[in-house]
Amino acid sequence: MISTAIALIMSLQGVGTTAVAIRNDDPETWTVEYPRVIQPYVADYRGCLTFGMRYVTGVADFEEQHRSDVPRCEQVRAQSIAISINTFADAKTKLTEAQLEELFDDIGKIHIQRGRDLDEQFAMRIAAVQRAEAEGPPARPKPLVIDLPDPSVVKSRSSSPAPSPSSSDFVGK
Repeated sequence: MISTAIALIMSLQGVGTTAVAIRNDDPETWTVEYPRVIQPYVADYRGCLTFGMRYVTGVADFEEQHRSDVPRCEQVRAQSIAISINTFADAKTKLTEAQLEELFDDIGKIHIQRGRDLDEQFAMRIAAVQRAEAEGPPARPKPLVIDLPDPSVVKSRSSSPAPSPSSSDFVGK
């Protein structure tokens, strides 16, 4: 997951637009709840899903890449479910095999949704770049111009000695 984010950031670094926060009007929240005793097995499956190499090709195909992780991690999923079933054999709180299957299915769906979300973000950034390129460079305000005289001219004017005051200037004052 981190490599995907880094790859996306690196691919978009050359873009000359500023990031804009977009408020999602219809947020979708995925949550999974499970007993802490099976947390290591869930972590194994999630680790397998997120371990895959992501390729940034200039096309929004992260969902496909994330979707291909699910079959690749099927063996880890099956082992995690089997170990979880054995863990619950003597536990007070039990999850059925169907509940465990649903839990691990949901984890896979969340993983695919993350890829879909990256595709949407990527498409929005590409569209923003295309709009910015179509509009051209942003209009810049006219610079403030201050006309300063050449320092050599100023020096030559002030290099002549000032007239010395005459004694009549100080008499009677």
